[in-house]
Amino acid sequence: MKTHYFYSIPCFALTCALAACSDDNKSSSAKAGQDAAGLTPASSLDPSAPVASDLVAKRAERLGIAALFPMDMGIVAGVYDVPGMIRSVQNLNMVKTWGSCSAGEDADESIAIPGEDAPKPVRKKCSVNTPVIDAMIGFGPEWAPWMDSAQSAFTGMGLHQMKGILSGYKLYQDLINGNKKASDAEVEVMGNRYTEMLIKWIDLVDMRPSQAATAPVMVAAKLTPEALAQAKATLKDAKLPEGMELHGIVSLYDKTYNGLACKVAEVDCKKLRAKLEERLEEAKAQITVSQENLDRLKAALKRLDESKLYVAVAFVDDTLVGFITTNPEKQVRLAASPQDSVLARPDFSMADAQLQYPAYGLIFADKACAKGLINLDIAYYKGMFSGLKDLMQTVGTDWKIADLAPSMAALDSMKGRLLGLYEKVAQNATPVSYYAWQDQGVHVEACTYPLEFYLLDAPSSMNSVRPGADTVLYSSFRINPQIVDMGCTLYENIAQIGWDYGNAYISNPKHDVSDQIRMVAPMLQMARPTIEELWKAYKTALSGLTDSGVFIMDMQGAPSPTLKNVPAPRFSAAYEVKNRAALGEAWQKVSDAAKTIVTLASQGKMPELPSPKSSVEGDVTTYDYECPLGADLNPVVSVSDTRWAISMPKAFGMEVVKESMKAPGQVAPLEFQLNLVPVRDALKSAAEGNKDIRKAVETLDVITSDVTGVHATGRKGADGRDVYHIHVISAAK
Repeated sequence: MKTHYFYSIPCFALTCALAACSDDNKSSSAKAGQDAAGLTPASSLDPSAPVASDLVAKRAERLGIAALFPMDMGIVAGVYDVPGMIRSVQNLNMVKTWGSCSAGEDADESIAIPGEDAPKPVRKKCSVNTPVIDAMIGFGPEWAPWMDSAQSAFTGMGLHQMKGILSGYKLYQDLINGNKKASDAEVEVMGNRYTEMLIKWIDLVDMRPSQAATAPVMVAAKLTPEALAQAKATLKDAKLPEGMELHGIVSLYDKTYNGLACKVAEVDCKKLRAKLEERLEEAKAQITVSQENLDRLKAALKRLDESKLYVAVAFVDDTLVGFITTNPEKQVRLAASPQDSVLARPDFSMADAQLQYPAYGLIFADKACAKGLINLDIAYYKGMFSGLKDLMQTVGTDWKIADLAPSMAALDSMKGRLLGLYEKVAQNATPVSYYAWQDQGVHVEACTYPLEFYLLDAPSSMNSVRPGADTVLYSSFRINPQIVDMGCTLYENIAQIGWDYGNAYISNPKHDVSDQIRMVAPMLQMARPTIEELWKAYKTALSGLTDSGVFIMDMQGAPSPTLKNVPAPRFSAAYEVKNRAALGEAWQKVSDAAKTIVTLASQGKMPELPSPKSSVEGDVTTYDYECPLGADLNPVVSVSDTRWAISMPKAFGMEVVKESMKAPGQVAPLEFQLNLVPVRDALKSAAEGNKDIRKAVETLDVITSDVTGVHATGRKGADGRDVYHIHVISAAK
């Protein structure tokens, strides 16, 4: 499934983390590993209140380049201190150890992996220089209506992608069947299809100034003194050489718009059309497209005769600003003051508590643009599912699936569920804000529309279980039951489609399938009822649990000779119970299914698995499953009227269950922690005499000298938005 654009933006933290982990953190007062999420203002400030001028001034002092962008910008995205990030990355121990070059002239000639006896590799010195200090791009408010108008094109894109796969399949079949006539016809179909898609996109790129939805782009880059001087000198007397292809199409001149003195490049769109048509005529011999579509393409290009396109560039102190626009008189403009800029929007409140720290980046999208992007996703998926249905019907018929109805119904169910989720997200769209800063590592905070996956309105009832200094993995959460239900349905749908098409592929004599796989297929057919019963048991168990759960793992178990004396991991996944009877019913289904599986697998030699040992402590019953690796590696299941947990070993599981029954704390509803240091230290205790473990320790030594882990939280803001905080924790230097 295609991930929505904004969902992936927190990954920006990982890039920025590398840029921060080598900082000395002299400005930081926080303790290592401390999450600043509880101090951020999204939950304490009134998002509807006007922003005080003195606060805007503080934002502008730290986020200066953003103060150039007018308040009505639909989207802005920027990065800060690019040279500093580059230097910091080059100074990371990971880069020094495993990189191909040193950070600069004063860096060591070579660096070897710690502990290795091999000769040090010779590494060349290199440095990366950038003329840009800060950079930002902005999209005007006209982009929101443009995205609304682009939905049909995105539907077409999703549809044509699936049709392209179908055409590829048909071409392959024609190739192996030696049907050249059909192959040539399919190539022509593909050519016309892509031409039709191109026409749709040309229709969207409407550069006529008369159109209200012309969508401008603004960029700004704070330059180094050397780059600034060079840019000014280059633009002062800029000319297009006569031999350049754009000569005669693009004209350069000076003009002032809204008080901003600009160097302007104006595109003669009529001459551009003539050039494009010339190229189109040259390409006719190489492309297979109908004359009708060629005429449609030329007609779409003819609109260029009425179009305008300008690129305007200017300087504001040490900052280069540029605009791509069809209407420079209206759209080439700067914010008159910070109070008139995007920084005066309440959506930037998440940055206010962090303005004393170095900024790394920010992203903002207003409600209209955020909703527009979600609707583009919806449009894309509508086309994709429509095309996928055609693809599956064609392939299913070719593979001789006797009854396509179950797979088609499964596909329709997937479409309904996924589009329903996206439509709900679109209905609840809000402005979206991201901010990244450095404070003992990198922090990224995202304030976004409700994403529906987790419940963030109240803390988990299980959060009394807290991570400690030795905790490796920790998660406390409240998962949305509707998402769980949707996930189960999607798995069932995928399984149905996989089953129908997998069996058809294996049984089709035309397909190259090994004898072993053909032998396994009947066994899977026999096992299907049992697998379905296990799935029903899983869903029954889910119905017996609430939305609250916790997972915790450390490396404090007893060393095991089987595991080369590495301290064994201890873990527990615990959940709140709402219906113990449902858990009992689920377990009975699992037991019955296990008997069938064991009987089939052992060919009747073993009627059932050995029963687990049970014990009772208070109102908690624990079932111990013996493991040949040792008692400390025995998985146990603990259950009471209020708690269910799977753990290893028993003592740790009981400790977690008891702790979970305490009153929940006032902490974030969603919390995640990864700590690499305990893993490194646990492996060190067993590294002597074991080369593989020693190499793992050496690798972790390098990594943890830069980054020790990640801490993330999620909560609900006062304005109803989801607030996610990610802290990539740097090692103490």
